[in-house]
Amino acid sequence: MTFKSIQSVLVVCFVVLITLLLAESCHDDSKKNQVVIFSNETDITSLNPLEFQTDLSGTVVKKVYFYLDNPTHYASLSLYGNGRLLIENLNIPKKGKQTVNALVSFPDLGQTQLKIEVRDADITLNKVEVEDQNTLSIPQFEDISVSAGLDKVNSIKYGGPTVADINQDGYYDFIVNNHNEETSKLYWNNGAGIVTKHHQDLARWFMHDLHGTALGDYDNDGDLDLILTQGGGNGTAPSRANFYKNDNGTFIRYTGDVGISRGARGRGARWGDFDLDGDLDFMLVNEEGLKKEKPQHFFYENLGDGTFKFKSVEGIQDAHPSRALVTDINADGIDDIILYGPMSIWQGNGDFTFTDVTKTMLKDLPEYEQVMAVTDIDIDNDGDLDLYLARGMSVEGGKGEPPFLDCDPIHKEMAIKTRGYKGVDAFEFEGDHTINLTNYYYLAQGNYRGTTYPIFLGENKVRHEIASGDDFSFDKNTAAGWPEDTSEDGLYFGTVGENKWKAALVRNGDLFWAYRFSLSGVTSVTPEFESQNRNVQDVLLKNENGQFVDVSKAWNLPEGSNSLGVTTGDFNNDGHQDLFVYRWGFIGKRTSDYMLLNSGNHNFETTTMHGANAVGDVGNGDMGQAFDFDLDGHLDILSGSEGGQWYLYKQNTQNQGHYAIIRVSYAPNSNIDATSAQVTLETEKNTYYKRVGSSGEVFSQSLLNNVHFGLGAENHIKKVTVKWRNGETVVFKDKKANTILDTNALDPENISLLATSKQIRKGTTMPLDVELTPKNAEEKVLWASNNENILKVDKNGMLKAVGQVGENATITATSVANNKQTESTFEIVPFEPISAENIILNPIKDELYEKDSIQIIAKVVPQLADNKALVWTSTHPKVARVTNTGMLFLEKAGTTTIKVALKDNPKLSKQVQLTVKPLVKPSIQIVNKKALQKLKSGSQIQVKVNYHAGSKHQVINADEGGVRVWFRHFKNQWIPIKDTVLVDETALYKTSGTTVKTFSLKDMVPTKDLPEGQFYMIRATFTASDGQMYSDELYPIEVLP
Repeated sequence: MTFKSIQSVLVVCFVVLITLLLAESCHDDSKKNQVVIFSNETDITSLNPLEFQTDLSGTVVKKVYFYLDNPTHYASLSLYGNGRLLIENLNIPKKGKQTVNALVSFPDLGQTQLKIEVRDADITLNKVEVEDQNTLSIPQFEDISVSAGLDKVNSIKYGGPTVADINQDGYYDFIVNNHNEETSKLYWNNGAGIVTKHHQDLARWFMHDLHGTALGDYDNDGDLDLILTQGGGNGTAPSRANFYKNDNGTFIRYTGDVGISRGARGRGARWGDFDLDGDLDFMLVNEEGLKKEKPQHFFYENLGDGTFKFKSVEGIQDAHPSRALVTDINADGIDDIILYGPMSIWQGNGDFTFTDVTKTMLKDLPEYEQVMAVTDIDIDNDGDLDLYLARGMSVEGGKGEPPFLDCDPIHKEMAIKTRGYKGVDAFEFEGDHTINLTNYYYLAQGNYRGTTYPIFLGENKVRHEIASGDDFSFDKNTAAGWPEDTSEDGLYFGTVGENKWKAALVRNGDLFWAYRFSLSGVTSVTPEFESQNRNVQDVLLKNENGQFVDVSKAWNLPEGSNSLGVTTGDFNNDGHQDLFVYRWGFIGKRTSDYMLLNSGNHNFETTTMHGANAVGDVGNGDMGQAFDFDLDGHLDILSGSEGGQWYLYKQNTQNQGHYAIIRVSYAPNSNIDATSAQVTLETEKNTYYKRVGSSGEVFSQSLLNNVHFGLGAENHIKKVTVKWRNGETVVFKDKKANTILDTNALDPENISLLATSKQIRKGTTMPLDVELTPKNAEEKVLWASNNENILKVDKNGMLKAVGQVGENATITATSVANNKQTESTFEIVPFEPISAENIILNPIKDELYEKDSIQIIAKVVPQLADNKALVWTSTHPKVARVTNTGMLFLEKAGTTTIKVALKDNPKLSKQVQLTVKPLVKPSIQIVNKKALQKLKSGSQIQVKVNYHAGSKHQVINADEGGVRVWFRHFKNQWIPIKDTVLVDETALYKTSGTTVKTFSLKDMVPTKDLPEGQFYMIRATFTASDGQMYSDELYPIEVLP
């Protein structure tokens, strides 16, 4: 070896040594604040928690590290301080030695009694350390569901709520999306911390298979319209999505009228301007059909005339996943779509095409299976959107997977959740004399739909019929022994020894969508299967110049979980985006969800005790949305508990950072709605970027146009830029923090004072106004006079001459938004009477019907006339009566003349003749009911129907296609076996008419030969343009041999 070679080797070794020393130094620095509070290696079991005392000092908010060894595949850990729960069920996700950590806010410092409990495994604890946190504050929430007005009922959810300002009054309304037994519901936000439930449920019948919702203004009329998707009978009955046009708060089902014609296994809908023509198109996201029909997903193009056209979009329309997030991953102002489970990324091109950029953006990363929810989030405030993938076990499906199993010996409870497919799940357990079966739930398919699933007790298989939702108790005497034959469908319980029990759930087919129950009085359980490890690792993907990098570990994501949802927002207003992750939890008991607080130092800290947890709820974590419910600058959370209730959590945190809310309304020039608008906020030290959309998506899509920014310690805003998707832009400059900036209240660029004259008569008044540009400028101005002894002006701009003739004063109007001013000088002139010269009546264009009311507008000219008092009369007040303000009340059909005259000069008058039409209520009637009560099998029958859509209305398509006549065969009330439906399309857009339809009863089973409970019905229906469906029925019908 040469001298130079030796020299090179020595240099390399020196560099390596220095690097190692620096690394060790950094490692030491990173741990210098960690204080050991426990170091005695100890085994902790479910029945024997660890308790020890320690002296805490420093900050009350600390990061706690647990160094432990787990002999099994998963477990969880809880921490108590002086009897108070501080960490709830922190996941221990794997076997072997590991370190887990969480953020804790200790209620007190000093001597503290700590207790550590574990579940699902006995662990060895090696050490506990704490580390002071000087900058992070943990937000605190309280449940206001009851006081706010939410229904409190258990229900199956479907992928989270939809939140948006539906009526554009400035406050967020929301839809809670339930699945079947409990209807989905819309709640209106009254702006005072209270919501009002919409007068109509979104489910149209019991067990309506409702899925995700999306809100957007497709017709640009200023309120949001609704798409509500529904399932397709497990693929056997593909259904169309429900499209509701919002007509001033009345939702009218316009499914067929707008052109939705295709049915599928609907999961969700997504609004987006996919061709950048200014109006909203939409995508229907579907599950794959049983026959793998193509396309899987449906796109509809907005034609701009109130209708849509189906659009074939190559590539993305046949992608397999059925969950979607609309985002703008490359910040080009064009909507991109991420489909997930497995994940694929589709970059929008703005021409109704999408390019698959998955391989480019994920590069060497996997396509990530088991993704249950996704949110876009700018984790590092660099202006591009990163992704958080919440991953977990599928709620449905999972064929071949073992059951979930929980056991809590301390509280003597166990629970099991099986996949419900063909098979046997058996286990033994030790327990009390009496066992209580609770939280019993099953959703059957096939032959068990609508019936009970049997429970057999003891050696003699004593049969009990226990309905889903009911509780059941049994003891060693009633369940003595174990049967020799357990081949029959059912749930078996029996004793096999002293305090020893055995159980088996037997299914001879794919019988259930879901099946679970809990048992109390159980101290241990031994399954005959290896229970499911529910821990699946969430993933944080950082966007680095158009490619994603997995930074989950570097950013301290908690290892393992079973996450069903995720939402995002700056919960503590420190200027960094946080996360709220929904954990599925235990089978029969809700556990606290994770809040991941962004420290601003490229990592998240996990906390469980934030107050937004449904303590005692029997459900599981599902999905929610973070939004500012009461517009106080602190983010609140609406959360759904799968199988449990809905919860609205208000944040009560004190002494948080500053904030700003940017309300993105319609663009001032183009009137483009807020969907996908980009908002950039600049302070002295930071720049923040957000996009109008959801705060996380599964099957539903929100429209969060009150864009919330946390600003930390900064209380001044340099600049806010709002850019709509068509490129139109507005700017706010030099604003204080802790405020709402509204694009409908922009800073005026120009302000002009408007007046009828620059002269005002002595002792009179004259209204003043201002003209502002742009047209969406803030309208509020402050009025002032430079001499109130001459001219006074009130806050509404009413000018009054109090001085003498010949005197003048200057009136100033100052914008409250940016202090821009305008002024004019007015002179007092002698009083000269001004007489009225004319009365102008606004024309009445609408047809008039009895029981309506209408305001007639009359204008006296000139505007400054001295006496403008009017007298109103009706020639036939029994037809229509009129008040002294011109309010017209239409009493009955007929004709009348309405006259308005000047009180001081009755000869100056105007009149209008009005015709009031009779008000006909909507109705439909099966005319020949008597002849249809007894029918003969094999014959043909005619059903005659008269219909009337009501005055002012027509028959619309909805999802019925016209007037429908049904012949229905029911299994029982109200589960149909077969429907024969005939549609009269000629009734569309008519007000009234008659429909006759003919049915064949060939091979119809006579009523007397039907199984018990089955029956026939004839029904007639239509939907009117008032949004209501009208029906008439005849049942039971007797079909004779």
